[in-house]
Amino acid sequence: MILEKLIIDNFRQYLGRQEVVFAFGKKKNVTLIHGENGFGKTCFLNALLWGFYGSDGLTSDLPKPKNIIPDSIRENCADPNSAVSSIRIVFKHSDQSYDLIRSITLAEERASEGERTKVELAIRRTDGQSFISEGREAQKIIDQILPRDLRELLFFNGERIDYLAMEENADKVREAVRGLMGLQLIDQTLTDLKSPGVRGKLTREFSENTDQETVELIDQQNKLEQRLESKRKELATCRENQAACAEALAAINNRLDANREAHQLQQRRTVLKAELGELEKSLQDLEKRLSEMLANDGYTLFCEDLLVKGKTITHRLRAEGRIPARVMNDFIHDLLKAQVCICGTHMPEGGELWKKVEEQLTKAGDPEFNRAVGDLDKAIGVIETCISRTRENLGRLVAERSGVINRIAQVREDLEEIKEQLGSKDDEEVHKLESARENKEIERNQLLIDEGSLSTQITNLETEIRTLSSQIQTKHQMLAQAQRAQRRIERLSQVISLLEEILRLESEELRIELGREIERIFRSISLHDYKLQLTDQFTLRLTKLIASNGGQVAVDVATSTGQRQVMSLVFISSLVALAKRRNEIPTILRDLQGGDYPLVMDSPFGQLGVEFRASVARHVPELAPQTIIMVSSSQYMGDVERELGASNRVGCRYILRYHAASKRSDASEKVVIDGREISIYQQNDIEQTQILEGEL
Repeated sequence: MILEKLIIDNFRQYLGRQEVVFAFGKKKNVTLIHGENGFGKTCFLNALLWGFYGSDGLTSDLPKPKNIIPDSIRENCADPNSAVSSIRIVFKHSDQSYDLIRSITLAEERASEGERTKVELAIRRTDGQSFISEGREAQKIIDQILPRDLRELLFFNGERIDYLAMEENADKVREAVRGLMGLQLIDQTLTDLKSPGVRGKLTREFSENTDQETVELIDQQNKLEQRLESKRKELATCRENQAACAEALAAINNRLDANREAHQLQQRRTVLKAELGELEKSLQDLEKRLSEMLANDGYTLFCEDLLVKGKTITHRLRAEGRIPARVMNDFIHDLLKAQVCICGTHMPEGGELWKKVEEQLTKAGDPEFNRAVGDLDKAIGVIETCISRTRENLGRLVAERSGVINRIAQVREDLEEIKEQLGSKDDEEVHKLESARENKEIERNQLLIDEGSLSTQITNLETEIRTLSSQIQTKHQMLAQAQRAQRRIERLSQVISLLEEILRLESEELRIELGREIERIFRSISLHDYKLQLTDQFTLRLTKLIASNGGQVAVDVATSTGQRQVMSLVFISSLVALAKRRNEIPTILRDLQGGDYPLVMDSPFGQLGVEFRASVARHVPELAPQTIIMVSSSQYMGDVERELGASNRVGCRYILRYHAASKRSDASEKVVIDGREISIYQQNDIEQTQILEGEL
């Protein structure tokens, strides 16, 4: 999607008809909208959102969201049906042109049943044909082009965008990836298939046409599925609480790190925590290797006595000349059949000499017997070698495991000592912070225990449900219609399982691709000692290299608001870049077309520190195929103005002039943009914002 034009007509503080044409060229893709705080930047952002979605799309920080008609018109209007607000958005998507108009009258705005807007969408296809869609059908097309879940990613207040970098919002990050990368169809299909309208209908049909015993099993299964859903919600809440707890711990650790009294001890604790994490991973790996070794070769350690007895028996049989057999049964049978001894003497069948030769069959062997003797010798040698190797490996792994356990114990003692030192300091702030940190650690540990318990309960419930499903499927008393319904339920379950696996695999492949894009973009923006990663759980992880024992170790950073803003901005721009080349990514789903999406940012530089502001401004033109930035003079002057000017990518510029009886005390009446002084405030009894086209 590329925005071409916005026409505002009596929308909140924008009186009359005002028009903005957006830059969307390959070389000049940035549109700048200058406005002081309180002058209408957020209202401009919401004009776009209201045009696409109505009141459901408005940002949470917009005051009086139901008041779309300007106050000056509302208060002086004699006919509520004649007062109209409208937004018109002209845009392109997938080579088709769209002209969207959403409008509302004062009478409709006042309606008790809520907002009733009129929506009209004109579409011009690539073949030159045009058609118009209205109402729900028009909204359905808009939602397909720009899903509602993505509006917070593509149209956002930069000073509040940092929420994407918080651990508790991992699910939103995951859904954003699926939404912008074309997986929402699978997601919606799964939701539909699991709904009462599909699965529930088939289950009812099955229940109505089977025996009482099976009905009871189905009822039991339904109750277990309800419990399972409840436990899954509890688990999700538990993980959200864990994320919030981790955020609180990070904030406390950050304050301890900033405290002069606690700084060195806190730095030491950070290093020890990182080492403890690596040690615990090593211990898990060692225990896994020990388990695998004992499962595969552990039996050999109990074979030594048996091996000694076996070797004793074989030695004795060899000494007696019984193994290997010196004469083969086949040879003796040939002598008996020919009735001629090996010395040439005739042996009549049944005679005394013939019987003596026949007796040798009990002492003779056959080829299989001799091969078995050879295999036995070989097996004894292999087992002896395996016993020696197993003892050696076991000793080495046990020693290594003991060393890791001892080091873990030492690190934990050091951490406990740091905790005691911090807790005993005279500094009251340090004492309070350390106490709060300890309480949060206890809370987090309890949440981890709760998570384990809930995960076990969920696993047990899933096992019970599978068992019941198996019992239901094996019932032979079902009528033909019930059997048909059961087959349909089974096919539905198979389809759901397949789609869930496809969704999981697609999400993971896209997560890896997105992670690479995030690291690439963040490297171009950030300082060299920071690293941003997308974890397996779809959380953004910021780490920093610090000195440790003569080397360097990566530790998690207790992120500031500005850092989280950069992380979120990098995530969004990476997602937009990935969406553009969607058809190039080798995933399971094929023939998914890439698409351009704009970024509309209100005050994106507000919370950025000096270490990020210049580099972010430098890369803003590269963040998306089209970028629209609303910025105040305090945010624009300096690094941002210099970098955007040097990029030569700004194609359109507008200035918001505010008319009101008074203005915010921190807002300027005039601003200097590119060396020109421009009046941006005029005293007036009627509040309104005027959009002026600025020169480039």
